[in-house]
Amino acid sequence: MRLALSLRRFGRERKGLAAIEFAFLLPVMVFVLLASVDLINALGTYRRAENVAASLADVISRDTSVSNAEITGLWSAVAMLMYPDTDTVMSERVSSVMINSATSATVVWSEAHNGATQLSVGSTVALPPQMMIAGSSLIMAETTYHYTSPMHFLFPSSVNFSHTVYRRSRLVDPIQRVP
Repeated sequence: MRLALSLRRFGRERKGLAAIEFAFLLPVMVFVLLASVDLINALGTYRRAENVAASLADVISRDTSVSNAEITGLWSAVAMLMYPDTDTVMSERVSSVMINSATSATVVWSEAHNGATQLSVGSTVALPPQMMIAGSSLIMAETTYHYTSPMHFLFPSSVNFSHTVYRRSRLVDPIQRVP
């Protein structure tokens, strides 16, 4: 009898209800906080990696020729665009592509950095159909960044952020590669 009376009195009691609700919601709130911090960091890194590819393609597409010194300077410059995510090395590749017909595009020259491989001169590359304008050329910049979350919360393992950006040559077709 005393047990039933105690249980009824406990069921009517409302003084500790907020504490119990908070105890249930606290893990959910902590999860949402940590997940949002992880997600915002990943999105920022993704955007910076995309910006590197766009910057490489844009700078080279404005030239009439590209030298070794310019390529070396570009590799150094784009590394700064990834700040503060400079712990992981980003691999980059820039290629000049000549579009021969509506279905065929070949590599004129290619340069790679930080573990990326150059495309072979004369090799065929697949381009989006809207880029296939016969007789024109374009610069294709590719980046790959192996993102590892500092918190390992939302992304427990490494994620690859890969970007390919195309820019039309603005002054000459194709842009020449000089020593």
